[in-house]
Amino acid sequence: MAFHHFSLIVPLAVSAIAQADVQSSWTVTQTDFTRFVDGIEMPLGMDTSRMACFQDGVVSPAVARRALEDHGLDLDTLVPSSSEGWMYVDALNPNRTVKEVVDSVASLSASPDVDFVSPIFLAGSKSLPWIVTRDIILSFENTLDEQSRDQLLKTIPGSIIESDLAGMTGVVLIETDLSNAFEVLDLVNALDQMPGVKFAQTDALWWTLPLGGVPNDPLWPQLWGLEQSNDMDMDALGAWDITSGDPNVLVAIFDDGLDQDHPDVNQIPGFNFTGNGSTGDHVTECDAHGTCVASCVSAVVNNGTGAVGIAPTSRSIGMKIFNSVSFFGFCLGFLESQDSWTVNGINQAADSGAQVTNSSWGGGGASSVINAAFSSTRAAGVLHVGAAGNDGSTTISWPASSTSLIAVAALASSGNRASFSTHGQGLFCSAPGEGIWCADAVGSPGFGTGDTVQIDGTSFAAPYVAGVAALVLSVDPSLTPDEIEDVLATTCMDRGASGYDTEYGWGFVNAQAAVESLDVETPCAGDTNGDAVVDVTDVLNVISDYGPCNSCPTDFDGDNLVGVNDILILLDAFGPCP
Repeated sequence: MAFHHFSLIVPLAVSAIAQADVQSSWTVTQTDFTRFVDGIEMPLGMDTSRMACFQDGVVSPAVARRALEDHGLDLDTLVPSSSEGWMYVDALNPNRTVKEVVDSVASLSASPDVDFVSPIFLAGSKSLPWIVTRDIILSFENTLDEQSRDQLLKTIPGSIIESDLAGMTGVVLIETDLSNAFEVLDLVNALDQMPGVKFAQTDALWWTLPLGGVPNDPLWPQLWGLEQSNDMDMDALGAWDITSGDPNVLVAIFDDGLDQDHPDVNQIPGFNFTGNGSTGDHVTECDAHGTCVASCVSAVVNNGTGAVGIAPTSRSIGMKIFNSVSFFGFCLGFLESQDSWTVNGINQAADSGAQVTNSSWGGGGASSVINAAFSSTRAAGVLHVGAAGNDGSTTISWPASSTSLIAVAALASSGNRASFSTHGQGLFCSAPGEGIWCADAVGSPGFGTGDTVQIDGTSFAAPYVAGVAALVLSVDPSLTPDEIEDVLATTCMDRGASGYDTEYGWGFVNAQAAVESLDVETPCAGDTNGDAVVDVTDVLNVISDYGPCNSCPTDFDGDNLVGVNDILILLDAFGPCP
């Protein structure tokens, strides 16, 4: 099964960009232009039929249209990016050569009508839009002295926006005075090769794909990935005999937001880094993916509603680093971000106390500064999980391919790899990803009109692994990312060739085996004071806390409420702890 997207049927007057069925590729023309990612030179393709323009402070397509009417662009196709001031537009001549694009960019950037111009470069395993901006990100080596750094900064035409981007020491965000993408590429490529510079890049505006699909059945089936009769599952019930998750263990969801008011997702308030909102909530009707992803981790248990996550009493935190791409009111199925948005999200997740993160997206161009943010936060104790991809190939999508993340493939209910799932060298493990029921954004927004949805994709396999990691940390919060990886790898159900293989990685992740493997005293449900017996004292503690209660030891089911269900759990465990 390939990627699932929305197919678009639109009026003929609508932009060619919006008309394209997103299951097909962009028209890729090879170019001689390149960029550097972690010191490796990478080629850039180009869609010569389109262009991106930036006008500082202009958010209205009508205003932009008046300024651009004499520049050979099809102004009826002009649509705003989710990054303020940026516009996408088709050329009147869709069959331009690369040289004609270069000439057009030079002509347009010399005009007072725009502040910056970039062609639509194409990058990543899916050849998705990658737009050069006038802002650049520069990272210095620790060995470079302050005087040399200052001298180098003085040679760059522009001004510093942020000296330590997202708290990353030695990483500088600079607004240049340059006017087009080719000037910026020449600058950052030269800087990247200079002694004392760790990396240099543009603060690119880029597209990626949510690695999941649209609903295929509104009915509620069994959650086979947690428990099923053929035992091809994660053995959730066995794991929950030990822990269903510590509310203090947070899993950060890097996505298009998370419905902040969803009654079936155990979460704390999130963050928005895209400039179109103040919390981690969805913003448009095209945003929906993150809620489904988060529910695989922490959908609430025993509330008689919707689905249940693998770590239902741990909590998710929504990190909105993407805006869903919408042209002329149509959801295209792509996500748009900017490097500075993403690194701020990664570092804020660590600062907020998240010990696990999930990235269910990929296919776009890689980034040195994003790789650096993942690497530094992993070194600080955060485990990063990523979706391998949905094209059935043997090339893991970035960012899951980064050494700072563990890549997860999707399984069908038979326990075999789902036909659509990417696999190959670098795959870490596998988890349920076909026919997965999860929470949908409440009401009409989201994938469907209901509050639950059935869906396919490695987008949902990855958060199951993130959730199992949360269970592991709930039992032993002292574990490092390397140690959590060891636990997950050694307790996977072996699939495919014996031992590690590139079809399944270490195998089918198993929650029960993972938490049972830890040499930690098993907690006793109902024991509120840690005296190894559930007795009248514990009953009195529950009565004392009865009602709304955040992170109380008497909130056994983790729903931030001490209520009847907690009393039933206590009564079931009454007596000496096993």
